[in-house]
Amino acid sequence: MPRQTEPAGDTPIRLQRILFATDFSPTSAMALPYAAAVARRFQASIYVAHVIPADEYAHMELKQRERSIAEMKTSARQRISSLLTSTHFNDIPFQIVLDHGDIMAVTCALVERFAIDLIVAGSHGRHGLHKLLSPSIDEAIACAAACPSLLIGPRASIDPQAELHLQRILFPTDFSPESRRALDYAFALAKAYSAHLYIVHVAEDVWNEPLSTKMSADAFCRARLLEVGLPQTERDVEPEFLVEFGPPETLILEMAEKRAVQLIVVGVPQSAHPHLSSRLPGPMAYNLASHALCPVFAVRNAAPES
Repeated sequence: MPRQTEPAGDTPIRLQRILFATDFSPTSAMALPYAAAVARRFQASIYVAHVIPADEYAHMELKQRERSIAEMKTSARQRISSLLTSTHFNDIPFQIVLDHGDIMAVTCALVERFAIDLIVAGSHGRHGLHKLLSPSIDEAIACAAACPSLLIGPRASIDPQAELHLQRILFPTDFSPESRRALDYAFALAKAYSAHLYIVHVAEDVWNEPLSTKMSADAFCRARLLEVGLPQTERDVEPEFLVEFGPPETLILEMAEKRAVQLIVVGVPQSAHPHLSSRLPGPMAYNLASHALCPVFAVRNAAPES
């Protein structure tokens, strides 16, 4: 099945197949209305997926394991069926997907199998020792999956019966060519929702960006975008550029809250070891999702050219 997920130029964003990943936790429950709202907005189908973790059956003997997996899948199907009776799924086509094994590997395989355009998942917001002992699977998936992820953290909220109206979107950038894919999605989402787009550059050291102290934020950002060949604007979208100095994650969260931003779009660096990354601090997308009052749309960056 051919993938048609990449927004390019003035092509409208296409989110036709959404994978809602649930582990039946309260965090997953918070993500449910977002999955339904996006599906309704883009007239998409939802694949409601639950993956039984390998550590729940790995210690069993083979015969017992097969029986136990079958029982867990039956239970999971019943729980998903209960979810699907809610008004969230009125008039939204859906399919239940059950599997077992390594959650990240299985989820990435499902993305390819069903040509998924977007993963929607709750983000537990674990940090420190809790994250080391219980890895952030949502973060690993965002680093490894071929499609973007919409991460809903513990502080995000939406009226369960409301549509998702995005009026203000924030996109932080380091002006790297690899961030082009994320910027394309930021433009496409801003256009699809007729939203105001903030393009933000945060430098920790003013001496790394000396020209920014002599130029307006608009002129400085446009010059940097032009320098690395990134688009400065798209048809029907005229972004507002912002430049700040200090700790990036803190300032991005402050700007998002001050401007009542409803979505943060951020590029996620590719990781050769996403399982290891899920136990360590970062990346920024996960940290932002853990603390932001809005969801985070994480787009895996393109590989740097050799």
